[in-house]
Amino acid sequence: MTISKTVAALSSSEIVLELKVLKAIVEPPVQALKARAALKDGYILQISESMGPDFRRYSYQLQKEDATIKRWDNSPHWKDLKTFPYHVHHGNEAEPRESPEVFIEDILREVKKLLSSNP
Repeated sequence: MTISKTVAALSSSEIVLELKVLKAIVEPPVQALKARAALKDGYILQISESMGPDFRRYSYQLQKEDATIKRWDNSPHWKDLKTFPYHVHHGNEAEPRESPEVFIEDILREVKKLLSSNP
């Protein structure tokens, strides 16, 4: 996955109304992206990714107004989880839940399901 693929996935998604790239760094071999996507039904997706030859860090935060709905990330601080370092936070829960590694396509699919279940 590259930063340009993330931007392309967001730009081509039918649930993304507006995409603002706040920061993009492409200096091989390191890439970084900070972006904010306005989604259908008033949802916002905050995107933070950085990657290099031997690392990938990400955080995808879905929110509506000021309320966090979910945040997927791989910050290495929940070592007791079977999926360490990958995890997801639901709402304002302090403890995260296990999650597989995710990419922007996974997040967009999950948000699309959420939107279709809330007519």
